[in-house]
Amino acid sequence: MSNVKCDACGLPPLPNKRLLECTRCKQAYYHDRRCQQNHYPKHKATCRRIAAAAAAAAKEAGTTSHPTPTADAPTRKSLVECRSIDGKGRSLIATSPLAIGCHPLPTTTNDGLCEPIAHPVLIESMRTSRCAFCFQLIHNSSVYTLSSAYTFHRHCSPQCQSLDKNWMVETNAAQKLPSPPSPTALSCSRILRNTISSKEYNELCWNIDVLSQEEKEVYKSVMMQCHLFLRAMGDSAALVAHDLLHPDPIPAYQFMSRLSMNGFTISTSEQLPIGHGIYCGASMINHSCRPNAVPTFWLRDCTPPMLQVTVCQSVSAEEEVTIACCDVSTPMRVRSGSLWTNYKFICDCPLCQDTDRDDDVVGLKCTTERCRGRVRCASPGEEEGEKQKLLYQCNSCGNTSFDCALQVQAETMEQMKRMDSVLSNDSDSQRFHKRVGKEARQIYDLLKRHCRLQTSYFPAWSADLFVYWCANALKSCINEQEQLGMCHEALVVINECRPATRFCNAYPGNLSWHIKQGMEAKLRLFVNPMDMEAFGMLRNARRELLVYYPSSDCTLMSLDESLAAYSFS
Repeated sequence: MSNVKCDACGLPPLPNKRLLECTRCKQAYYHDRRCQQNHYPKHKATCRRIAAAAAAAAKEAGTTSHPTPTADAPTRKSLVECRSIDGKGRSLIATSPLAIGCHPLPTTTNDGLCEPIAHPVLIESMRTSRCAFCFQLIHNSSVYTLSSAYTFHRHCSPQCQSLDKNWMVETNAAQKLPSPPSPTALSCSRILRNTISSKEYNELCWNIDVLSQEEKEVYKSVMMQCHLFLRAMGDSAALVAHDLLHPDPIPAYQFMSRLSMNGFTISTSEQLPIGHGIYCGASMINHSCRPNAVPTFWLRDCTPPMLQVTVCQSVSAEEEVTIACCDVSTPMRVRSGSLWTNYKFICDCPLCQDTDRDDDVVGLKCTTERCRGRVRCASPGEEEGEKQKLLYQCNSCGNTSFDCALQVQAETMEQMKRMDSVLSNDSDSQRFHKRVGKEARQIYDLLKRHCRLQTSYFPAWSADLFVYWCANALKSCINEQEQLGMCHEALVVINECRPATRFCNAYPGNLSWHIKQGMEAKLRLFVNPMDMEAFGMLRNARRELLVYYPSSDCTLMSLDESLAAYSFS
């Protein structure tokens, strides 16, 4: 060991100190964490290969560092139980008080991590940039051989490829079709191919009484895709898919309804959607617009995405455990539309009945000169998922001319949805181009003229998109002055819209709020490395996110790198 030198800087250990060993591969040595972080981009691929080879050797020898739980393994007392509640159906009720940070769902390993009943699927825009097995980013496609020139499945490592039992048969079947199946059809095929999963799946709730004719046609189309895909595989489950459609398609509607009502959108720690999966244990949890628990997804090497539910507000015994099934920072009209489309129910929680607060979230600005009155809704909102025109009126001057502002909100919301999709698409190399940032800033400036910056959701969302673009576009800038200019511009927008962002997003369990805090802190420290308030914000964001994600998560590691970089300032 005396002849060993630091792999990062090439220097021997300091007097009376030993070099630290890489805990993963145990083949690299460093002076400290900073040396390890500097060397990690070069060491990462080698480290993974060595660790994987060691794990394979241990498995072949019949040993493993993580013992598999057996039927005789001790399990903790269940913290929750499933009960039927009138008007809600199956619900999850706490059997004892639950503290913040608790993981209430029972699992075989007692770690709160739920496995999917069938392997989850990536959304189409992520198929070329993320691993089809573990859902992690493919950082360097030249290091590993891709599954196929056909971009239906790709993997981040040979280990993920060997563990993925679906890719070979699915890729071969997809090549026989005019185009790859949609993620929804792919998910259906995986459930039907797994007999055990199908039994669990059939016990999930469904509701087809309120399906529109258009939705029925979509369901039939997806199930037909699934049938053709399974037939191309030569799998016997193709007959099951056929029988769901013929002679009566009602079983197909029920099958698809279960997928829509019980599925989870798999998101990264930055809250970017990347896939979809079915997790039976968590599907019993009902929705609330002010939930007391949060579902998060752990993305780890050589492991499918695992779901963990974490308590974000203290839960009393006999109280229902709830999660948010949509973005609850949005206006009630938007929330109701999302919940009706995906889950076929109208939420009647206290937040949805607070019309005054919802008017503030819409946040229209009175167009009368020098009037500072609040604009309120003067007509009822949605009923049974059907849209109707709303009439707004200023409570000070009586002005009702807000059609133009409402039109701007509706149009810019569609623009922001498209932009959000572009910015979250890992495979789009142009997503941080200057024209995208220019468009985001124009949307923000337009909404500023029509909405109140104190409470309105719309300028708050547009500000988030612009700041996210700025924070990521910095990496492509070479000129330091240009970088500083972008940081200043982003910070100006953050400060302008801070009241609205806080009003809409600062509630327990909203992880996006902590992500925003961390992003603002990084921008402030980039401009002024001595900003101790920003350094404190960074530490606080890390502490909050650590309740919901492992320390190995990419966002937490990024925060750690920033803390290490600026702790010497």
